[in-house]
Amino acid sequence: MFTLFLKGIVTGLVLSLPFGPIGIYCMEKTLVEGEKEGYISALGMVTVDLIYGIIAFLFINILREDIEKYGPFLTSGIGVFLIVVGVKKFFKNPTAAKIEKKERNLFQNYITTFLVSMVNITSILVIIGVYTISDRWLKVSEIWKITLPTELETKILSACFFATGIFIGGATLWFITTYILYHWKKKINTGTLVKITKIAGVVILIFGIVTLITAIKHCIDNFGVLG
Repeated sequence: MFTLFLKGIVTGLVLSLPFGPIGIYCMEKTLVEGEKEGYISALGMVTVDLIYGIIAFLFINILREDIEKYGPFLTSGIGVFLIVVGVKKFFKNPTAAKIEKKERNLFQNYITTFLVSMVNITSILVIIGVYTISDRWLKVSEIWKITLPTELETKILSACFFATGIFIGGATLWFITTYILYHWKKKINTGTLVKITKIAGVVILIFGIVTLITAIKHCIDNFGVLG
């Protein structure tokens, strides 16, 4: 269970890299309205990641045998997907809605970002990708793999551990992000935020390339078995 929790934290950190319009929105909100307002808005996005984490976890384990059988090919596809996302984020200048300081309570900030983030179902693909790739370093026990398909209680508990890790990872990264932005806001502008998203895009691109190379090497080493 602890391994699942760690996998969730890693997934949450990746999902919360500020490389999209919603991330830009939360960062700009921090600069315009304040640290607390920006952080609570980001938590709306992280909550959606938690929900999608549960969905992705159940999907992964329904198709667990197929994923293990065709793992190298799936990993290759994930690597290509991450490369495409990284390139797209690097060359495209992300934009967010113009933020004007308004009298909104924290719940309104939270629910607004939550509803907007629900549309971004590509998060499920990222979750599946990170979960699958991280098996090389954070491999769950064989006992867990045996009991998961047969015990409903284990499924629910495992999904909760994984999703909680996603929430904690995302919430921690956004706490650090909003804190730095707010206390350095005199030196930060929209151009700086765009540069941050481009750096995040490069990180994703590198991650995708490493993933693809690893998958190809694994296919070559095991070609006789896979064939």
